Amino acid sequence: KLGLLGTTGRQCNKNSHGPDSCRIMCCGRGYYIQKQLKEEKCKCKFQWCCSVKCETCITEVETYICK
Repeated sequence: KLGLLGTTGRQCNKNSHGPDSCRIMCCGRGYYIQKQLKEEKCKCKFQWCCSVKCETCITEVETYICK
């Protein structure tokens, strides 16, 4: 209404007790939990001589977005 951006849609930290915490940042409105699958290299090993071989690991990452 006032043209202020506010905190709706901003990412917050569920585990923080500081100003970035979901409790403070979302002003009591709650938050959405967004789950994503993240693919990254893992279990990397040096191969003689001279390369590195890695596996691909998939992990689920949660982010928290103010309502």
